[in-house]
Amino acid sequence: MSTDVLSHFGVLDELVQVIYQGFDRFVVLSQVTESAWSIYLGLKGPEGRWWRGSWSAKHILDITNGVQSGPQVLENFAEKLRTTFVNGDLTIGEWADKDSDINLTFGPNAKRPLHMALKELSPVEAASHATAVFIEIALQAQSRKCQLNPLFSPRNVAVIAESSHANSASTFPSRRTPLGPGLPALVVNQGAERKIKAFEAELARSKERSPQSDTTSSKPSEPSASSRPPKGASLANPNKKARKYQVLEFESDED
Repeated sequence: MSTDVLSHFGVLDELVQVIYQGFDRFVVLSQVTESAWSIYLGLKGPEGRWWRGSWSAKHILDITNGVQSGPQVLENFAEKLRTTFVNGDLTIGEWADKDSDINLTFGPNAKRPLHMALKELSPVEAASHATAVFIEIALQAQSRKCQLNPLFSPRNVAVIAESSHANSASTFPSRRTPLGPGLPALVVNQGAERKIKAFEAELARSKERSPQSDTTSSKPSEPSASSRPPKGASLANPNKKARKYQVLEFESDED
């Protein structure tokens, strides 16, 4: 019976959350087994204190109105607890008296908040549990080549930045261009600025020369002396001499 009830609580397995309460910081671990749903609470500090609490299948059925709770009711209840856990809507109850047992409150501002009683572990139990947690972390890290956290590759960030600026690329060197190993960003920026200034100066000089070239080109070109035909040459064929025509005179009728 307990297995059937807790099979709907798989969404609460292997969850971890941080709680800030006053100047204290707690870490909360959620674990689901075939017999119970357990919560481990650790206090950051030199004392290394840990607490543990659990709900059995019978306790869960008592909260969800007994044996008549169907699978859908149990799944909705587990999902609601998971959302509350992930959103960090948790507080530590009875923490004013730090030497007594405390509780973990789910949804402290809800109409019907839920409380799980926590009992403090002995130093030996706390150390044993901490070791078990680190073993689980080490086993998961083996798939990442024993890295504690997933690798953060600056190369991937450079590829993303390059693709996002591909459409706005210009002829000038970009100041966000990924740098090679050992090349300071300041040197690249200064070199780009010098090239930009040189280009602007060349552009200004070309603008100053352009009015003079336009004025020169606007004057009509005069034919050179070599292109003029020699005197007496035929206009139709410059290589031949022009024909001379003698004016004809007619005598008058009076004579």
